[in-house]
Amino acid sequence: MQVSSDKVLEQKVQTERKAIKWVMIGDVLFAVLGIGFFYLTHSQAILMDGVYPVIDLLAALVTLRVVTLITQQASESQPFGYAIFEPVLNFIKGILILLVILVALYAAIAAMLHGGREINADIAVFYSILASLLGFAMSYGLHRMNRKAQSPLIEVDIKGWLIGSILSVAVGLSFGVAIWMEHAGFERWVPYVDPTVILILILLMLPMPFQILKHNAFQIIGRSGNNEQTQRLQKEVEAVFATVNYQDIKVRYLQAGRMMYVQVYVQMDAASDFGLGRQDRYRDALFQHLKQHYDYLSLDVIYTTHPIWVARSVGADVAGHSDSI
Repeated sequence: MQVSSDKVLEQKVQTERKAIKWVMIGDVLFAVLGIGFFYLTHSQAILMDGVYPVIDLLAALVTLRVVTLITQQASESQPFGYAIFEPVLNFIKGILILLVILVALYAAIAAMLHGGREINADIAVFYSILASLLGFAMSYGLHRMNRKAQSPLIEVDIKGWLIGSILSVAVGLSFGVAIWMEHAGFERWVPYVDPTVILILILLMLPMPFQILKHNAFQIIGRSGNNEQTQRLQKEVEAVFATVNYQDIKVRYLQAGRMMYVQVYVQMDAASDFGLGRQDRYRDALFQHLKQHYDYLSLDVIYTTHPIWVARSVGADVAGHSDSI
């Protein structure tokens, strides 16, 4: 069973690496398209499509290295492994997305204050159609691969590609309006279409980097922030220990990217006959049970007869308890 589990995990990692390489290919393609069509259309909205893939490509190069490190076991120099690298990388991606948005915001406001920006709307519409089709195809392909890889890193990329594709559709519709305005006698307002589109896109995109930053910041600082996950783990642990005459069980966990650190405190009666052999058997049973749900799992099971240690594990009130042995 262990060999089979290791083989499945290896296949997931291989699929993840393949997905990251596809992201890199897509980044190169979209950078060339975006920057090339920017020179043809002079559209700042299209330039955003060309600049962000360059930044994402650099992040993807780092991501490949991070995936390799995450799969390595803990060592003397890295006792908790490399799992923390994953939320740190996603946090950096969130900052990069936010910086691109802020630069685009500055450029759009400057254009609005200086008479707008002339664009070639016909070519811009063609670009938007091409970019949206390629973007949806990329996000769908990554989604299918991530059904097997189950990677938080790829999940962030999927969101980025999907949102980018939807925004490309919006940009195409807006430039279609600009073409209509040229034929309807509103030529003086056409230069304001591009910066206006940028401002609208920024309002739509702004929540995304903040969500990425918030989610990964919690993992970096060691805050779980998920009561449902805690309750689910508590039920799973209690199910494994259902035949044990324990007095109390408390569970706490920390998730760093795909790595799940779980600590279980089991309070036993001081007079109970629960030797080291049985302790190890239940620890192993719990590990095998949780391993079905969490590929990257680190488990500690602490047995004690003192309620103070169970209470302290979850920050409960320890007043009245004694530390004495």
